[in-house]
Amino acid sequence: MTSLFSESETEIVSTTYMFLTQDEMKEKAGSLNKPINDILSLTKKFESSLKEEIKGQKGLIVKKIKEELDSTSEKRKAALQTIKEEHIAKVDRYKMIIEDLRRQDVTLTYRKKKPVKDV
Repeated sequence: MTSLFSESETEIVSTTYMFLTQDEMKEKAGSLNKPINDILSLTKKFESSLKEEIKGQKGLIVKKIKEELDSTSEKRKAALQTIKEEHIAKVDRYKMIIEDLRRQDVTLTYRKKKPVKDV
């Protein structure tokens, strides 16, 4: 049996392939920060309740409670805000990693046989 193909020629095709679909991940930081927002809300309620309770009262203990409340309140709010910002930054970093992994360079190498020409 004679072959219809004589010699082969190697061809290479390169392209970039995008795996998966793009995900904006907008809700990721929000879902991470929801418990933090809940804590902030409960902290504000607690502070306002405590301030209402000691409103109009005087004395060394009341003065110390007010000082501690103001001092720890600001520290707590700053710490929680920092955590929220870190969540957003980490979600952005995670998104960048996913985007890098999603994009892959693909190279296909194959042999293409040439048909025999009649002489």
